[in-house]
Amino acid sequence: MDIKPLDDRLFVTAQPRLDELEQLAEQGFRTIISNRPRGESDDQPDPDALKAKAESLGMVWHEVPVKPGKYSQQDIAAFADALELSPTPVIGFCRTGTRVAHLWAYSQVSHRPISELVGAAKSAGYDLEPLRESLENQANDN
Repeated sequence: MDIKPLDDRLFVTAQPRLDELEQLAEQGFRTIISNRPRGESDDQPDPDALKAKAESLGMVWHEVPVKPGKYSQQDIAAFADALELSPTPVIGFCRTGTRVAHLWAYSQVSHRPISELVGAAKSAGYDLEPLRESLENQANDN
């Protein structure tokens, strides 16, 4: 697993396998946020099995399923709540990690400068530049 920090609370990775959840627990992760819709691909691990395994390891499990590039205000709020109200550190995943980075940026834009969000995402390997105008709109709406 390639795990990258977005900030001091949230780390991002691509879809973990069921057997990798033990590694996440051993590394100290206390919460998992899944941003993949159920049945998104044939090779996707069963979300119920992932949840059961995570919870058996003492981790909190959240699902905020979104399609790529389709982020409603409810999705952003649900992601923000899961991040803010859950034990840390938190690991978020989707197929590649991009949706996690996007939802994180949208959820943080009213609290942090866009340049800081863009820089942190870039350090983790995610390009937020195409979202800059949308992030600015989100910041102005808050």
